[in-house]
Amino acid sequence: MSIIHRPVIVGVDGSPAAFGAVRWGADLAARMGRSLRIMHALGMPGPFEEVIDEQGLVLDAAAEARLWYPGLHVTTSTWHGQPAHVLREQSRHAELIVVGSRGHGGFHALRVGSVGLNLAMYSHCPVLVVHHAERWAGPEAALPSGRPVVVGADGSLGGRQALELAFREASARQVPLIAVRAWQEPPSRHARRAGPDRLAADLATELAADLEPLRAKDPAVRLEPRVVHGPPVQVLLDEARDALMVVLGARGHGGFTGLRIGSVTQHVVQHADAPVLIARHA
Repeated sequence: MSIIHRPVIVGVDGSPAAFGAVRWGADLAARMGRSLRIMHALGMPGPFEEVIDEQGLVLDAAAEARLWYPGLHVTTSTWHGQPAHVLREQSRHAELIVVGSRGHGGFHALRVGSVGLNLAMYSHCPVLVVHHAERWAGPEAALPSGRPVVVGADGSLGGRQALELAFREASARQVPLIAVRAWQEPPSRHARRAGPDRLAADLATELAADLEPLRAKDPAVRLEPRVVHGPPVQVLLDEARDALMVVLGARGHGGFTGLRIGSVTQHVVQHADAPVLIARHA
């Protein structure tokens, strides 16, 4: 029986950010031993929208990817339909989806475009949202290396999925993995069962236990657990400033199960400077 290898898919729209996303997608595909599929979805054009040579767009992006990573298997496809819907459906058959945080047609005040946010909420596979991806669009721009991977590890199912995915990335790149667990005091003194020092110590013990199974997989990866007092969003944004990427679960503790993405993940996706990788399982 043949084995079907899911590709890494990159959505492009002709913007510089999209070519930067292709750079990240090609790098991930090469590291994971997967093929790269470059896709463009053509929605219904508006009266003031520029007409893009769709086939030429994906072929140009594919040529760039092959130039960056010789030997990488690259395919292209062009679809009719809204980009978010097309990519969401294609994510059913993908190993990972990569998009730039902003492309054509968006309001500059928004940090994440509608396509990226939609995929963060509804994709059927992990999603990498590359902020300011235009930084890596040119041939002279090297992707960041040596920086740590930061992961939000809150002990939830989504947090454990994020840990596994983040460890894979750190191992493949041979960089440190910083596992962050943020905490705040309960809102009421009556709800506090232990003092701050005891609470922080308990969380550190729990985080160390979550990391222990990963150490045997690749002892060369340096694991750095960090228990930090403060609002989770701000803690993760602070840690992300010098990170290669930030990895988060789609949902953590304290949310409604009917929601597809947690408030912490949504805020970090919208405001982090580093690329944000969202762990999802089909």
